[in-house]
Amino acid sequence: MKALAAWLCVAGGILWGMKPLYDWLVIGRQLNMGYLASDWTDYIKFAFPLLCFGGIYVLSVLYGKKLRKSLVILSLALMCNSIFHFFEIYFPDSSIPFGLLFLFSGTFLLLIGALVLMRQLHSNKAIHSSLFRLAAAMFVVTLLFCVSPFLMEMFSEPVYTMLLISLMMGIGFVWAGIGGVLLMQIFSKKFSAKTIAS
Repeated sequence: MKALAAWLCVAGGILWGMKPLYDWLVIGRQLNMGYLASDWTDYIKFAFPLLCFGGIYVLSVLYGKKLRKSLVILSLALMCNSIFHFFEIYFPDSSIPFGLLFLFSGTFLLLIGALVLMRQLHSNKAIHSSLFRLAAAMFVVTLLFCVSPFLMEMFSEPVYTMLLISLMMGIGFVWAGIGGVLLMQIFSKKFSAKTIAS
């Protein structure tokens, strides 16, 4: 069960990371311009953050109370991101400001959750150090994403577009990395258990 959950996190992170690049290169969309659903990937992208709950589950099983606070915040962040993408596609004419309610809050929660996770991992040296580095990467990438609107005037449109795509890809790939590290931990524990048993 833990291995499956970790694999789901890897898949969700990769899909989350590749979606903005796919939109730009394959569909030819401009970022931050808003659009109606026109591609099959639009209808399922709300599920990509939900798949990353697999990583939250494995972290909870492996480390429990040590990471509880950050895992709750990160869970809320994933849920808000998923809700935003769902309503963006399935209720495009709604007058409810879903971007402000869910995208903004989801990004802010992701930033705070990554910071809290960093602090918790730093104080628990027994936990795999790669998770600390990934939490730090998540914090930095999310922080840059938050301040990116203020950097728009500093770059040409093509450069700013690539910067924004890279940051959005980075968030997804960090989640994929977390799933990958957890998979290695799961399999290494299984291997150690088999070695001891034999």
